[in-house]
Amino acid sequence: MGRKHLCDIVFSVKSVTFAFFVVLLLVIGTAGQLVSIGPEHSNLTEYCQSVEPLRPNLMLKEDTQILGRLTDQSKAPFQKTTIELRRYISPGKQVFLKRFSTDGEGYFDLGVIKRGNYRLLLSSSREFRQPETLECWGKKKCTLDTVLIVNPTDLPTAPCPIR
Repeated sequence: MGRKHLCDIVFSVKSVTFAFFVVLLLVIGTAGQLVSIGPEHSNLTEYCQSVEPLRPNLMLKEDTQILGRLTDQSKAPFQKTTIELRRYISPGKQVFLKRFSTDGEGYFDLGVIKRGNYRLLLSSSREFRQPETLECWGKKKCTLDTVLIVNPTDLPTAPCPIR
């Protein structure tokens, strides 16, 4: 083996070793930043109620058949997606009533819902925004063609359950 070839190998080993130590120094020697969103205290319920005051998003003045279609912003259907209906009592209290599912094309039929105030949860995660208002005033049959909008992931409500 020639002297030049041996020098190249030694130089390569020294370069790799130097690079390893630089990376190690960066990993060990740098400080990271942890960003935490949510309550600093242990009461998640109070925190969530303070950052996300709720109102009913479906108000029915009479018994109404509710049906519709659920899509995303690209008009793709939400297939086999769970929908939940809750009776709205107050900002801090909703009572679970029924769970439904969309079909393969995003259509759903909740049947006849009695008059009253409700929270209709069209997304089972915070990945998509819940509609603030669903219009069904004075109709015996109401079709809700709803487009769900993607939610940012760094909102103060991120640690809160779907309500």
